[in-house]
Amino acid sequence: MFKVNKLILLTLIILLILFSFNVLAQEDEEENEERIFRNPFVEYVDPAEAAANNGTGQRAEPVITFADIKNGIPFRLDGIITSGNDRIAVINSSDGVEFIRGRYEKNNYIISAISQDSITVQNRGFTFQLRIGGEINDR
Repeated sequence: MFKVNKLILLTLIILLILFSFNVLAQEDEEENEERIFRNPFVEYVDPAEAAANNGTGQRAEPVITFADIKNGIPFRLDGIITSGNDRIAVINSSDGVEFIRGRYEKNNYIISAISQDSITVQNRGFTFQLRIGGEINDR
């Protein structure tokens, strides 16, 4: 009789332990459901602000202005070397001085053309001319 009571008690303890782990796992699931996981590399807009902008409550794309593009240029035009029909742009960047002929890209800024005293730069839909000395003319 004593062995049977011991066996029943041991079984009850094992069942109690199993059910307690199950309850803890369910509580963890509920906590994780309440959390909002976000991508740290995406800029989010407040839902109230987004609803005011487009009325649908969807996330709005960040607005990029021409001033943002101008402030982020990773190079400077120091000069242009002309020999016959060939033109070579002298670019000063964080990597040092570079000589560019034709198409060149750095940090999504694309030099698409070299003219007599400027280069044509494109970035995120904006096209502008960068003159020797740093003056910027938008097209």
